[in-house]
Amino acid sequence: LSSGINAEYGIVLGIFMVAFGAFGAYSTISARPGFLNCFFFLILTFALIEIAAVVALIIKRQFVSDFVMSNFVGWFNNVNHDNATELEMLAVSTVQLTLQCCGMTEVDPSQCRQGTCYDSNVTDFEGEVAIDGTRFWTMSDRINKIPASCCGSRAKPTSAAYFCSRTDNPGIQRYPCYPLLLVWLKYTIWGVVGALGGLIVLNLGVMFSAKWLRNKEKEDEYLYTRYNNHDTSSSFTEKTREPADTGFNSTWL
Repeated sequence: LSSGINAEYGIVLGIFMVAFGAFGAYSTISARPGFLNCFFFLILTFALIEIAAVVALIIKRQFVSDFVMSNFVGWFNNVNHDNATELEMLAVSTVQLTLQCCGMTEVDPSQCRQGTCYDSNVTDFEGEVAIDGTRFWTMSDRINKIPASCCGSRAKPTSAAYFCSRTDNPGIQRYPCYPLLLVWLKYTIWGVVGALGGLIVLNLGVMFSAKWLRNKEKEDEYLYTRYNNHDTSSSFTEKTREPADTGFNSTWL
């Protein structure tokens, strides 16, 4: 159901982008000032929204990271307590398979090195104790069972194969997912900031490129008209015309 809704949103967004691009192309080609002004102001509005989103995301990036992490932790806990929805179980499997990890034991990334996380509060005669991510899964009704994604296999949430043995699988993942998700979110947030920054530059580029093309078209029309009127006197090249208005107003074009 969720994937169907997301697909519908994607289709609607795609149609909107195509229609908006077609409107911009028609406005530029037809050279209608009213349409061009409308297109440019829409582009400017989108650019301002994107700038606001970038600033808000940079300032609130820790809040965004904490919010997303709390959702992930909640999904893992729901699966662990056997009250998760099918979508939450699928999300947990996707995280564990993608990041090659197991469980949501909360560990600071600074406690992890060379593929292992260590509990700095517990030591034995050999030094720091490695954290086993599989110990997060304490499902009382499934003794020694953990989600199959910890064992590197994908299974439907509703099937018995969704769980695998904690002890009989040599390829089991023991790295906790929590520190990996923290690092992934950090780079993802900055990636979104970069993508929005690129869209801002693109929007401004489209806006000023269309303005330049329109001014060039006006210049060509003026020269063509003067040429057809057979004005070849030297004064023709010396004539000055009012410079193009570069402000955003009703006479911009």
